[in-house]
Order: sequence, then C-alpha cells, then structure tokens
Amino acid sequence: MSIDTPATTARPLAPALPPGNPGEAFDERALLAHYVLRDFENAVAEVEQTLRAADADMAEAAGTSAPDDEAAAQRRLEIARGIVTGAWLNRNNPDWDPANPETHRPDPNDPLLALLKDMAAKDVANAPAD
Repeated sequence: MSIDTPATTARPLAPALPPGNPGEAFDERALLAHYVLRDFENAVAEVEQTLRAADADMAEAAGTSAPDDEAAAQRRLEIARGIVTGAWLNRNNPDWDPANPETHRPDPNDPLLALLKDMAAKDVANAPAD
C-alpha cells in the first residue's frame, strides 16, 4: 500500500463531547465526569437488560408471564445501579463479596470516589433552596 492510497477502513467516531460554551475555561474534571457518567449509565443499561432477560427466563420456566410493568422496570433499574455502583467502588478490593455488605470498602484515595463526592457536593450547592 502506498502512502497515496486512502485507508480502506473507517476510523472510529470520537465520542460526543459534553456541551459547553466556547468562551468558558476548559474543565478537565467536568469532562472526566461526563465520560464516567456515560460509561456508568451504559453499564447500568447492560445489567438491567440482563436482569430483564433473567426475569423473562424465570417466568417462562414457571409457565407464567414476566412482569413488565413500571414497578418491575424501576426495581430492575435500582438493582442494576446498585450492582454497578458496588462493582465500580470496590474494583480495587479483592475481599469484596457483593452478597456480604461488611466487605464493602472502597479505597478512600480512589479518584473515582473523589470525583463522585465532588459531583455530589456540586449538586447540593446548585440545588434550589426551599
């Protein structure tokens, strides 16, 4: 292949950047938070789909129909968020057992934990006063 030949494979698309104003200073932590939240929501969606499939399989095995109402969807979403949050926060904890809450010990120096705390503090600061 010569250097004049165009590549035959397409380049992967860059992920969308978070919205911002061109005049604002670049906020590295905000960009990181955007990507972390995107990856978190993608992981939650994958776990929720797995839970939905498991509900359908169990209902089929029992000879009934799977509950697919709003309450069941909300329950699956809450379980999925709990699973993903626990897994992410304990990713450096070799003793973590999801079935045993006493083993939940996220690393206090984990940058992800610091980012989550920072985001929570900003949410509280930006919340409207009652």
